[in-house]
Amino acid sequence: MEYNFDINNRAFRAIKERKKRVEIRATKVGNNHFDYGILKMNDIIHFNSFDNEKIDCIITDVNWYKTIEELLTLEGTRYTLSSTNDFNEGVKSINSLNGYEEAIKTNGVYAIHIRPIN
Repeated sequence: MEYNFDINNRAFRAIKERKKRVEIRATKVGNNHFDYGILKMNDIIHFNSFDNEKIDCIITDVNWYKTIEELLTLEGTRYTLSSTNDFNEGVKSINSLNGYEEAIKTNGVYAIHIRPIN
């Protein structure tokens, strides 16, 4: 399957530079929100930056976690975060995303391992 996801410019650049190898996503609460639980290995994600750049990535693995703390403990911060390598700052940053704190409490959070397709 193939999917289109919007992504902020900082995270987009980190993926493009192969510094970010794990995309963190949470299924938001309510109707009409994408369920990241359907993503599978070998699916393709077309990332679109806010500057309208595009990069295609293949999913190499998908892991589900109950909390963002569990995700960052087991996945680490080096390849998951584009804004900081600090654990506590990462938790704060992710929880500040619109709807993520409630979504993670309700649905958990996904670590989507990706690799840009050349």
